[in-house]
Amino acid sequence: MKWSWRIGKIAGIELKIHLTFFFLIIWIGFSTLFSGESTVNALMEILFILALFLCVVLHEFGHALAAKIFGISTRDITLLPIGGLARLESIPEDPKEEFIVAAAGPAVNILIAGLLFSGLLLTGGFSQMLNLDTLMTNFWLRLLTVNLTLVVFNLIPAFPMDGGRVLRALLASQMDYVKATRVAAYVGRGLAVIMGIAGFFLNPWLVLTAIFIWSGAGAEAQSVELKAGLKGLTVRDALVTQYNQVDANQSLEVVFQVLISTGQGYVPVVSNGTFLGIIRRYDLMKAMERLGDRAPAYAAIGIEPEGLHPDRPLVEVLPKLNSNSVMPVLEGRTLVGLVTPESIQQCLWINQRHQKTGPQPPEEQSTRI
Repeated sequence: MKWSWRIGKIAGIELKIHLTFFFLIIWIGFSTLFSGESTVNALMEILFILALFLCVVLHEFGHALAAKIFGISTRDITLLPIGGLARLESIPEDPKEEFIVAAAGPAVNILIAGLLFSGLLLTGGFSQMLNLDTLMTNFWLRLLTVNLTLVVFNLIPAFPMDGGRVLRALLASQMDYVKATRVAAYVGRGLAVIMGIAGFFLNPWLVLTAIFIWSGAGAEAQSVELKAGLKGLTVRDALVTQYNQVDANQSLEVVFQVLISTGQGYVPVVSNGTFLGIIRRYDLMKAMERLGDRAPAYAAIGIEPEGLHPDRPLVEVLPKLNSNSVMPVLEGRTLVGLVTPESIQQCLWINQRHQKTGPQPPEEQSTRI
């Protein structure tokens, strides 16, 4: 994620913090001071926010460690002002596994709340009468309350909250996974509508939460349906084989003319049949400004994307295309084609059409895009 910095590594998982989190800390500190509170109170508020987000990080590690049990690794955990984000390599499609992974996060918060409750009980923290003032001034009681709130919030049966995944896992044990996702998304969007209406009368934050849930539910349903449509297909099925390429020693002016005349947003570079890399438009512009039009094409090659094997499952390629708009398909070091988001979308459309109408006669079929 952009504007995020690595602050450490725990259990093999990178922990990152987003730039906007620092803005939250600064805002909390200054808003407390401007409300007439002392510097000590402002520092205590900042300390409470840090303690709260430590609980959020532990929540995300709960998901990550549960996923690790089923052989699913976690790319990283990023701390944001709205909470934490654990990027798993994949979501388990087995209902029992998904249930455990989804429930692991709230389970961590329940464990934290249990430890805080025991600590307060043993130290006499409940000896004074509980009221709103006590909840707002007692550091540990506030942290206990917030952890219980996180449990309730995360178990709302709507994507992208954990409760949405728990609901899908329960539904998927009784029906098709795609249908279960669709039903869970409908439930989530229904709750989003109710929450949004309530927000106009009660709290504007509910409206923002409703928008978040509505968008997350739709994105999850679309993602699962896309993966289901690509199931059984390989990279070879979405291969782009008609494109223009340049030799490594041709000039940047030639590369420029290829981009202009063909409308391609990228140009593969080869040398004696060996693939070297890809030049994208912004790579070319930077190289021409720095080196001039006569510099060789290989000087403008950007960060080389990972090469794909033609027989690799197409579903595995989707996450990689988020950061690379085009990926080379290689047999050894020989370029045999390219894969783009557009070629995958077209492959999906063709596959869905064949499923509805049945396979075409051999003479009418097109094996490659």
